[in-house]
Amino acid sequence: MTLPRWLLAGLLLCSGLQAAELRVCQHDASRYAYRLELIRLILERTTATHGELHVAAAHGVDPPQERCLAQLRAGMVDLAYVPPNAERLRDLRMIPFDLHAGMLGYRLLLIHREDAPSFARVQSLDDLRLLRGGFGSQWSDFPLFALNRLPVVGSSHPENLLAMLTERRFDYYHRALHEAWEEVGDHPERHPELMIEPGLALVYPLPVYFAFNRAEPELRQRFEEGLSLIQADGSFRELFLRHFGEQLRRSQLSQRRLLILQSDLPEGLPAADSRFWLQP
Repeated sequence: MTLPRWLLAGLLLCSGLQAAELRVCQHDASRYAYRLELIRLILERTTATHGELHVAAAHGVDPPQERCLAQLRAGMVDLAYVPPNAERLRDLRMIPFDLHAGMLGYRLLLIHREDAPSFARVQSLDDLRLLRGGFGSQWSDFPLFALNRLPVVGSSHPENLLAMLTERRFDYYHRALHEAWEEVGDHPERHPELMIEPGLALVYPLPVYFAFNRAEPELRQRFEEGLSLIQADGSFRELFLRHFGEQLRRSQLSQRRLLILQSDLPEGLPAADSRFWLQP
């Protein structure tokens, strides 16, 4: 006898053959390996209290950030990770915990090798304003250039920025510590004309929060509990340093001139706890 489709689906669900899945918007493992591993660690630590939940298999290419957030609002995905702003804090359920512990706010400059003497003379933001940066025009921190009166060339195709820097369309391209090493520092053969500037770093707050649809308060609560657990048992620190510890060491932030940028973040957000990796 052939069972009705609705009855078969119910039997499969009750028998546990269909595991619950968490739909994550940004699932590119090459780009988001750390964040995806962090999600899996949280789910593992909370299985006993909240049940089995697994990250759904990736399908297709990651959408742009704003489309991803639209999918989250519509309930098409369950989780995203994005920098906060006033609109996102109002419309979504966000956990005010920086997944990168403040690290993304420390930015190294990628420059043309021949321009190293010019950057060695930069002592202040006023000096940097004599040079021109390049950046992704759709990225959430792009408006900081205008806010800090820094000349910039914006590109809606950020995959072209390294080539544009090589062609001298602008003077520098600032990247997070791990990005700078992955894109240029560890692979000089890819862009032999470029280098990581050795004496400067830009600094501004750039937290990344877990974001959930407002219709899923239980999921947000589960992640809050999981974050508390992995901070308390040291596994968050272990995961972070396993992914970024070597790049942090090589960046030698304590020996760089730090240029502090004004930020446009909403007021009242908690400061990231960077004490376990940021050496004074």
